[in-house]
This record gives sequence, C-alpha cells and structure tokens, in this order.
Amino acid sequence: MLKSSGRMTRKKKILISNILLILSAVLLIGGIVYLSSDMIKRHKRNAVIEDATSDMEQVIAENMAAIEAAGGDEGALEEITMTLVIDPDAIPVNGEAYDLYSDSYSQQAQSASADSVNQELDDSYTGYLVLEGIGIIDIPCIDCHIPIWETTNTHTLRYGAGHYVNSVLPGSVGNCTIMGHHLIQYGGIFNRLQEVGVGDIVNITDIRGHQYTYFVDETMIVTPQEMFELIGGGITDTRQLTLVTCVYTSEGKMRYIVIGHIQDGT
Repeated sequence: MLKSSGRMTRKKKILISNILLILSAVLLIGGIVYLSSDMIKRHKRNAVIEDATSDMEQVIAENMAAIEAAGGDEGALEEITMTLVIDPDAIPVNGEAYDLYSDSYSQQAQSASADSVNQELDDSYTGYLVLEGIGIIDIPCIDCHIPIWETTNTHTLRYGAGHYVNSVLPGSVGNCTIMGHHLIQYGGIFNRLQEVGVGDIVNITDIRGHQYTYFVDETMIVTPQEMFELIGGGITDTRQLTLVTCVYTSEGKMRYIVIGHIQDGT
C-alpha cells in the first residue's frame, strides 16, 4: 500500500508540473502575441501620423501660396481644410477611454462635456469617421511635430493632438487647449511633455499658414477634476496655450499641464 501511495504521489507531482509547464507556455505565447500586436499597432499609428503631418504641411503650403497669390485675401481660399478618413475600430490606444476623461470626476461634468467633446454619429454614418485638421504643433525641445485635429475624442487622439472644442483656436485671445496621449512609446505624441519647462517654446501653425509662438511660463500636475478648471477658452483675456496629457504619480493617474503665452507685440 505504501509503494502504491508513493507512486500516486509522484504521478500527481508530475501531472501538476506538466500543467504548470503548459500554463507557462500559454502565458509566454500570449505575452509574445500581445507584444507583437502592440508593436504592429504602434508602427501603423506612427505611419498614419507621419503621413498626416506631411499632408497637413502640404495643405498649409498650398493655402499660403493661394493667399499670397490673392494679395493676402484669405477669403479667396476655396478649400482650407485637411481631413483624414479613419476606421473608428482601428489601432486603439490602450486605456484610451480613461486617459484624459476618466470616471474619477463627476457624472455631471462628464455629461456636460459629452456633446461638445465626442463626435456624434448621424444617419449618414458609413462606418468611417472624418477627422478635421486645424494645424500642426511643434515643440522643438522634445522633437514633437504632429498634426492637431478638431475635438478631443478617443478617435482623434489616436492620430495626433486634439483641440478642445470649448477653447479658442490657436492665436486667438483666450485659452487654446491642446490635448494628447502619454503613449508608452518614447516620443509618442505627448509622451515627453513632462520634459517641457519654463522658457521653452511651442509653435503652432494653423491650416491657413498663420504661425504662433507660445513661450512656456508654467507647468503643473493636477487632478482630473482640477483639469477642467484650466482648459476652457474663457479663463483668460490673454493669448494663452494649455497643453494636457496624463502623468502617473504615487497618487494615481493625474494630468500634466503646460501653459504658455504669446508675448505682446508678436
């Protein structure tokens, strides 16, 4: 009986070991597949952003040339937009649903901003979305050169930075808010925004070719609730720019804010 019991114990140990080996192999393969899939998505996203930036630059150059040919009359432009047609289900960003607008702030604030922040789908929806480009943001100190799209929903923020619709347009009096994901990939969209400091510059070129240079004079880390007090267009009578991305601290996911101004006389 003792020998039989010993053999059963050894068989159980071997069975358990085999099960653990199989589970380890499954987890390893799953991890490799996940990482490979994530790398493919990053590559595709980068390619789209690079192409969109190039296309935006071309449209800006064409608009500038048309304005110059018309003697500076911007009303002569027949078409000043640059659009990007996307599949709303393509290359999502991990955690994008909670990256900038999270459930940590009140449902009331969420509901109040939903109509203006999220792109609504109407009866003409065909399965694709059209992003409207408003310009290019360039932050030399972190080698950031990406397109800016109108609105800051999950779809626009996959392909560059987004202009918060309740803020003013670049160069206007008031606060212009631009948001971007803090991607895992180094240098991806606003991944390096925390490296921007007081005295650095942020250049924005709008779709008509107007160039605006903002000088950074303040940076801060705030909660998601506090963020909403800093991003509206009517919070200042200066020409202000506010950049927003996520930042991870010991207190959880917060928001990193960069504030700059156009200097008087420029």
